[in-house]
Amino acid sequence: MTSGVEGEGLRDADPRRIGPFRILSRLGQGGMGTVFLGRDADDREAAVKVIHPHWAADPDFRRRFQREVAAAQRVARFCTAAVLGAGVDGDVAYLATEYVPGPTLQEVVRARGPLSGSSLEAVAVNVAVALQAIHNAGVIHRDLKPSNVLLSPVGPKVIDFGIAQVTEAGVEISSVIAGTPSFMSPEQANGERLTPASDIFAWGALVAYTASGRAPFGTGSIPSILYRVIHTDPDISTLEPELRAIVERALVKDPAQRPTAQQLLDLLTGRVTPTAASIPTPAPAPLVDPPIDREQAGEPVPTRMSSPRGRRPRFLTGLVAAVAAVVTAGVVITVQLTSSQSSGESSGSAEKPGTAQSAKGNNTEAGGSPSGSGSSNPLRDPNVRLHVPADGDAARQASAWEASGRTADAALMRKLAEIPQAVWLSQMTATEAARATSGALDAAVRQGALPVFVTDHIPLRACNENGAASPEAYLDWIDAIARAVGDRAAVFVLEPNSLAELPASQDCARGDAKDQQARFRMLASAVGRLRALPHAAVYLDGSLEHWPSLDVIAARLIKAGIGRADGFYLNVAGFQPTDRLVAYGTRLAECVGDISAGRGCDTTSENTRPENTEGLPHFVIDTSRNGKGEWEPPAGKYKDPQEWCNPPGRGVGARPTNRTGSGLADGYLWLRPPGFSDDRCTRGAAGPKDPIYGIVTPYGGVWWPDLALQRARDAVPPL
Repeated sequence: MTSGVEGEGLRDADPRRIGPFRILSRLGQGGMGTVFLGRDADDREAAVKVIHPHWAADPDFRRRFQREVAAAQRVARFCTAAVLGAGVDGDVAYLATEYVPGPTLQEVVRARGPLSGSSLEAVAVNVAVALQAIHNAGVIHRDLKPSNVLLSPVGPKVIDFGIAQVTEAGVEISSVIAGTPSFMSPEQANGERLTPASDIFAWGALVAYTASGRAPFGTGSIPSILYRVIHTDPDISTLEPELRAIVERALVKDPAQRPTAQQLLDLLTGRVTPTAASIPTPAPAPLVDPPIDREQAGEPVPTRMSSPRGRRPRFLTGLVAAVAAVVTAGVVITVQLTSSQSSGESSGSAEKPGTAQSAKGNNTEAGGSPSGSGSSNPLRDPNVRLHVPADGDAARQASAWEASGRTADAALMRKLAEIPQAVWLSQMTATEAARATSGALDAAVRQGALPVFVTDHIPLRACNENGAASPEAYLDWIDAIARAVGDRAAVFVLEPNSLAELPASQDCARGDAKDQQARFRMLASAVGRLRALPHAAVYLDGSLEHWPSLDVIAARLIKAGIGRADGFYLNVAGFQPTDRLVAYGTRLAECVGDISAGRGCDTTSENTRPENTEGLPHFVIDTSRNGKGEWEPPAGKYKDPQEWCNPPGRGVGARPTNRTGSGLADGYLWLRPPGFSDDRCTRGAAGPKDPIYGIVTPYGGVWWPDLALQRARDAVPPL
């Protein structure tokens, strides 16, 4: 980081000299390192970024850092902060860039208001020149934004490209989301591989911000911003028509249709007219495999999936936002692995995944309803076909690997993309949730298929402050979704782990008794509102075996309104095998029936075939990651094995279907995406690497191509 403002004085432990630079003061500190103001023997001031020791000690990091420093040194000095020196071989790893006096563009706009006329044009042109120099050196900035543009006495300068990402063939480009949401490109928000076109999109957002004082895709929660980046048009109304036309070209969703930095300059200087025909499609940058994620100094990192920190077993909770993955046409953040295929067929499978040839084994008539409900259950239709979202991570990964020659891996990833997946509605406004729901339903209708939605927005979700601001806001959110559904068919899986991680319980120390009762009331009300729709099925959180105990989860299901729901769901946080879950689900259904009837629940019974299942709740099972069951870590090998966190050797499981052979199991569904990381785990070691994989794994909820590929290879039955 280069800063235009001299920082605080040195601390006792701070170095007084780094390489040829005498250290004068601190400029800032972030996740990658500390930045100091220094001066060399020629009296040149420099911003000296010293990499944190735990990163510098990593040989893999040092190799990448050395490669990226070399690339940064090739960047021409036009409108950028020049690299003055670096150290990558000694005890201290550092990068020194020209110290640029002057405020950031963000500081100026906030203090004085938007820029216009020649001031605005100077920013647009100088930043485009800087991008041309950066891209010509084979570097992608990845985090171009107003706080990374300094308004120096000699004009605007772009900073913080020194540890961006190089783009040469064979060099790794991260697919993990890092950057600032308001200025991310759609492909960056999706966690896809990046090309220089991503910086062009950020240029357009930066120019729009400079002219208006606000980001072109609005403000709010990270998921809502990313949703708008991917799906909606920017607000660039304050720009003059000529500049607006150029910015509009830079902000197109398809990176192949954006101008290059040179083409931007041609447009800005009037050499060509800003029409679609004047923008030739740039050659794609090399596609390479994603590396270890690294935080940018001082910048936000992806919100991670949380995990219960109580007794074993510990499992992850619902997907959260910074998220990485998006959805179908019109569908939203954190939707799961999808494909443009609409047939729902999977090569090598004996039956079409998502299609029930018959309702064999289900003792409820097709379309039957739970007692007292007002709608039919479309999941019990013997001819149902489950929805395959049209454009998700697995499909995009398959396309990328096809382009880079990884044909065998691409073919397997394409098969994974053809499996029906759930659509996650998480951390977005009511309007956005309604739009996402309607978009998925429209797509499902075109397929002749049934969509499955996972709602993940309840207050204190994941036992933290995420989720809706209040019970009233949450129910308004549910109402918006219900209105979007109308009389169309849909399945709803409500709030993952909402009953396992109940506020003020053993597995969630947050909240109090009032919050706990509010949780029950919200879930019961959500069940009632969605079940009032004519063709909607609703399932509540049944967690998984042993988390919590059978009688505890049964009592919680009753308080949450299981009597009006279609049933409960299992294994959304785990890897338990399907046969075991069918047996457990049957016992849990019987326990719910016993407690509801005023009888005690026999927690010791192993009976999995009750004589009479009439009136008992049904259930569905998440089989997206349980093909090989749970992981048994080697005894004594890890201080804390963290069995729930990206366990090795797991595979995707049974394909989505309602042909389960069980009288109470309505279906096997793929709810949690098998290619998303669970979290960054170190198995009790010092870190930051996961000793199983030998890398720093992506944050929870972030698409991890290698994990997805491994789970596809280990699928049971095979893909």
